[in-house]
Amino acid sequence: MAHFTDGTNDFTADKSLTKSTKPNVLLVEFGDGYEQRIIKGINPFIETYSVSFANRTRTESLNIIRFFEDKKAVTKFVFAPPDLGNKEATTSFNTKAITSTDLTGTVLSPSTPSHILITGSNNNDGGYTLDQSSTATNNNTTLTTTSSFTTENSTASVNIQAGIVVICDTWNLSYNYGDYYSVTGTLRRVYEA
Repeated sequence: MAHFTDGTNDFTADKSLTKSTKPNVLLVEFGDGYEQRIIKGINPFIETYSVSFANRTRTESLNIIRFFEDKKAVTKFVFAPPDLGNKEATTSFNTKAITSTDLTGTVLSPSTPSHILITGSNNNDGGYTLDQSSTATNNNTTLTTTSSFTTENSTASVNIQAGIVVICDTWNLSYNYGDYYSVTGTLRRVYEA
């Protein structure tokens, strides 16, 4: 499932998610059709995701639009596309650490991600950046984040999903019928902590 959260609401996109990838190339054109190309920057691909939220209630649709408007295509957020790993796990939250015995050594396949999205927690739903001190030993995993959690001991099972950092460049609201609306948006991956 492809989703993001505002900390209160979990917004799950429709299954018709589209990912587009374009090489980030600097092109110099000379006369007579000659050109030179070079990869621009250290991240050679521009990745965008076209997401849709069709036939949603007025309240849910407006919450999605407000979320995008609050971010203003400047403030990043964690988006969890379906091709990255996820795990249901009973965890505890304390300061900047998530501890669980339900996570495998690689945490979220294929490897520990740089960002995670947590849903199902009492107080800590949201996207988080992991620092480099995340460890896994004897099937006991501790993920350490760069921001603090509200302490929760023996929480219910939560979903921890690998994520990427994105901004929403554009969004549209369609008035379908009655109190049902559809929202579409373009999320662009950004590479920052």
